[in-house]
Order: sequence, then structure tokens, then C-alpha cells
Amino acid sequence: MLDIEKLKQMLSEAGLKVKSVESESRLRGIRPDAVAHAEMDGRKMSLVIEVKERPHLAGLRLAAEQAKRYEEPNRVPMIAAQFLGPNRRALLREMGMGYVDMAGNFYLRAPGIFIEREGKEKAAVEQPKFNPYADKASIILRLLMDESKHPWKVREIAEAGGITAGWASKIVDSMVERGLVEYSRKTGIRLLAWEDMLKEWADFYDWQRNAFHYYYCHAADMQELIDKIGRLDDGDSRLWALGFQAGAYIVSPHATFNQVHLLIDGKAFDAVRGKIERELQLEERKDGANLILVRPYYTSSALFRARNIKNWRVVSDIQLYLDLNRYPLRGREQAEHLLEKVIRPRMGGAVKGERGSKRD
Repeated sequence: MLDIEKLKQMLSEAGLKVKSVESESRLRGIRPDAVAHAEMDGRKMSLVIEVKERPHLAGLRLAAEQAKRYEEPNRVPMIAAQFLGPNRRALLREMGMGYVDMAGNFYLRAPGIFIEREGKEKAAVEQPKFNPYADKASIILRLLMDESKHPWKVREIAEAGGITAGWASKIVDSMVERGLVEYSRKTGIRLLAWEDMLKEWADFYDWQRNAFHYYYCHAADMQELIDKIGRLDDGDSRLWALGFQAGAYIVSPHATFNQVHLLIDGKAFDAVRGKIERELQLEERKDGANLILVRPYYTSSALFRARNIKNWRVVSDIQLYLDLNRYPLRGREQAEHLLEKVIRPRMGGAVKGERGSKRD
């Protein structure tokens, strides 16, 4: 449960003078999780707070809609959580909903009042045992998005993903609980609200946990550099793939870039790294680096469903989106372009909804 004293502290740090915080107050027959009586610049207000312990985007959207019923003059609805990632915060702002989390992120817009405060980028949040966004578990989501119209069954998806059927079943149950999929033994597993799911996944994913090795490769420009990569000995081509901006450039050109990222399978990383160093005559250095060899922290799934495009092997569109979503140097811009021009059109036939279910 969210700690009331910690909540009071976060409200105070955002610039509010907090008189009191009541839990389980009753307002005209409805019972929000908390009501904070506060003041700012002489204006008194009641913040009516709904607490979401594990705010999944699909459920968060519904919670925000329900919280709006509390809105009245001098009464402002808000969502509170342990941590709200960038995409969750963006969703709530778009819906005109205030929020506060224990990492210090805060947003409040009301007549005559506007407060927006960025806290820590990350906060310690307990993850469920069967987290569908974890490395190996994410293989299931990758398959569902890659072939969204296919009526996947648990055993079939386990075989395609190289995982056990029992474990896959537990992950699917977790996905149903989160409202990510609908599951029927007759019709199989179907994605629900896939875009909310992808953005929630991007909040969970941390590109900075990858291991980066920086090099300079003699090349006149980025095109010459990726052309050199395209001519590498393809005997080990399934052990590496272009990612980040260079990979997105091959799929759907949009933003300029000055570094090429090559993701290499972790188990073969040292051997493949040495081979690429020799073939491209690389100079190992960080200043002025134009080629980065990446050992993915998603050891099981980062290269899953990588594909050949012309002369290059490129990671999946999902992996590109995850790595670019919070990457600096126009990464978010490229991720949104990829979402609009490539992922959304392919997912057009996917089922959408707000809640998952499991049926016989």
C-alpha cells in the first residue's frame, strides 16, 4: 500500500501546503483511496486521490476516467502510484488528470494553478513474478505483435518461442490479469489495447542497461559505414543485427544520426566482437566514436525475430521502438515515426479493448 506520510511529503515537495491527508474518506456515497486537504497561494482545495499500486496503462486509462467523477470546484482528482514512467505520465496529462508518485513526479492543473515537477527517472518498484515485459517472457508479446492476426495457442507459442508450455501459460495468465490479452482455448490468444501495452513496456525497458563498446571506423559518412557492415562476412550474421537509429533508418528513414549500433548475441559476443574489430579495422575509443557494439541486457529476446532487409540484418521493429523510446539524440522522435509509419499499419487488424479475459 502507498504510505500516507510519504504521499503527504511528495505533495509538500511539489509546493502545496498540506493540512491533512485522510484515507478512505467518503464523498457523497463514493469512497476514494485518499483525500488531501491542501492550500496554495491562499487557495484551498481537496485533492481526491485514487491509488494504483501497479498502474498498467490499460487500467490507468480506466482509473483516470473514473476519477473524473470526483471533480468539482476546489476538488481536484489525481492518480497516485509508487512510480509512473514517462508514457504513463504522458497519458494522464493528455487526459487532463493530475498525478503524483513516490519518485517525485507531480502534475496538477486546475483553474489558476499549474504545477509540473519531474522526479527521479527510476524508482524501486516490485515486479510480479511472471512479468510479461521481462526478457524471456517478452518473446510471447513479440510473437503476438509480429503475427497479430494469427490465432496463437499456448503450446504453439511456446514452441515458436523456445519456452516451456507450462511457463508460457503462467505468463499468459499474467497478461490476462493485466488486461493485455484475451485468451480462449477455442480462438487462442488475442492482443488487447496493444499500443498501451507497447508504451507500458517501453517504460519498463531500460536501454541504458545494455553494455556499449565504442569504436571509430574509417568512413566518409554514416551510409558508407552501414555499407561496410552490410559487406561483413555473413557466416555469423544471425549473431548480430543493426539496431537503434541505424536499424530504424533501414526500416523507415526519418531522423539523422551520427552513430551506428550493432547488437551482438551475448553468448557469442567476445568472438564476434573480435572478428568485427579485425574486418572493419576498428579503433577502440569513445570520443568521436561512430560505431557501437552492443551486448543487449535482454539476452534471450533482443535479437528474436531479427530479419534481413536488403544487405543488412536488423532487429525487430519492437526492439527498435524499445531502444529508441527514451534514447537521446532524437531517439523518441524516431520511435514515434516508427510507431506511426510501420507498427500501427501492421497492427491495424489487431483486436483492441480495455480489459482482458480468459474463457474456456
